[in-house]
Amino acid sequence: MTISIIITLIICGLLANLMSALFGIGGGVLMVPVLHTLFPEIPLQMIAATSLTIVMGTAVINLIYFIKQKIRIDIRKMIFWSLGMILGVQIGFSLSFAVSDFIIVLVFVLTLTSLAIKTFIDIKVQRIRNNDHQNENDTVKGIFACFFGGGIAGITGIGGGSIMSPLIAQLPSVSMRQIAVYTNYMMVIGGIGNFYSYLSKSPDIVIPNSWQIGYVNFSIVTIVVLSSFFMSFFSMKIRGKLKPTLSKKLLGLTLFVIAIYMLLLQFI
Repeated sequence: MTISIIITLIICGLLANLMSALFGIGGGVLMVPVLHTLFPEIPLQMIAATSLTIVMGTAVINLIYFIKQKIRIDIRKMIFWSLGMILGVQIGFSLSFAVSDFIIVLVFVLTLTSLAIKTFIDIKVQRIRNNDHQNENDTVKGIFACFFGGGIAGITGIGGGSIMSPLIAQLPSVSMRQIAVYTNYMMVIGGIGNFYSYLSKSPDIVIPNSWQIGYVNFSIVTIVVLSSFFMSFFSMKIRGKLKPTLSKKLLGLTLFVIAIYMLLLQFI
């Protein structure tokens, strides 16, 4: 890898951590188009596997800070929702080998565009959550939502957070403050649950002079996760000062811009 690629990956690590802390998304929406741009010769499945591994690393870093902040969540629901996500990711990852790269990109673009639109709609239609809503048993509903989100994540390598955040936000028992905590936990558990699948497959193409195991390039993962670690302190400071409405607007705009960029890459 060249110096310019390494610098680009470091910047991506900084931004990935910021996105994960602010929006509850793991940075996969950023890493997939960036890796696709930097390494156009490698298959999208390898990009997806490497991206999801990066997402897992950045989520662990953020969870350390969330635990220190003592933000409470329902552990039982989180485990059940994570199991639904794991199953969805596994199925999605397997399906990614049965469809063309164009279909994978199309799913990626349509998913991000839909989530961007949904995010802007949610800003205008804010739902009031009282104590009764927060005690509501929406475990089963959450399992199905996370299974769907996991399937999209497995196919595209988005990581799940960008899909899970809007989906989790629709569950009455989850407050705005808890969304990022739930999604970061789920990204770690979902990643561990499918890690073996990434490592056990042998790709036809590898990146020269890098540490590659199966479909995961650990040279890329190490660079991005280390830079993410150095950004984590500042990300949490920014998170504490950003208003929820502004955060949603930035999330919607980010998803839409990345979707357009990924689409344009197919015609350049």
